[in-house]
Amino acid sequence: MVTIILPARNEAESIGETIEHVRSVCSERIVVVDGHSTDGTADIAEQMGIDVIFDNKKGKGDALRVAFDYVDDDVLFLDADCTYPVERIPEFIDALKSYDVVIGERMEFTEGSLPRLFRVGDWLSRTFFSVLYGARLDNLSGLRGMTGDAISQMKLESDGFGIETEITAKAVRLNLRIKKISIAYRPRAGESKFGPIRDGFVVLKAIIRYRVVSVG
Repeated sequence: MVTIILPARNEAESIGETIEHVRSVCSERIVVVDGHSTDGTADIAEQMGIDVIFDNKKGKGDALRVAFDYVDDDVLFLDADCTYPVERIPEFIDALKSYDVVIGERMEFTEGSLPRLFRVGDWLSRTFFSVLYGARLDNLSGLRGMTGDAISQMKLESDGFGIETEITAKAVRLNLRIKKISIAYRPRAGESKFGPIRDGFVVLKAIIRYRVVSVG
């Protein structure tokens, strides 16, 4: 069984559309993990009959770890800001039957989806990750699936935006079965929560940390 996890903080502009779109392509359970939004994000999800849980106000990594503990299933998670192709979810669910980790590899950036500074940082991050881990993977993609067993093996610890990098690094270090699915990345609804300098350093630290420490 696969549960769809939507981490969200102040995504009232897009949470309803995202939920409706997910429901239109699959019948899986949906859980919203809310970062104590002040714009009614959680209320919208609850009114649509979605299970809503709350994180510990530490960031995206904390939100996902709270959700992983809550659902105790195989999971697929994606941002609730309309940037990821929800219509591809069935492919990810099907891939989880044969793989431990399925990564939405962002190969196409539609116009307006990623500012120039973010594009440069994204390229540098992927390149540095490839050099250190010997695997060309999108360590920043916010669309990915994981089996419950893979989550247990990883013993995830990131609180903030280093979580996707930690997942990717540990998947490689643990020799898990990884599947890449090429996707397009779209302009987001609302304002990005990612700070290119502040959170860029978080990602850099995660790339280095999980290459040198033991995992599993």
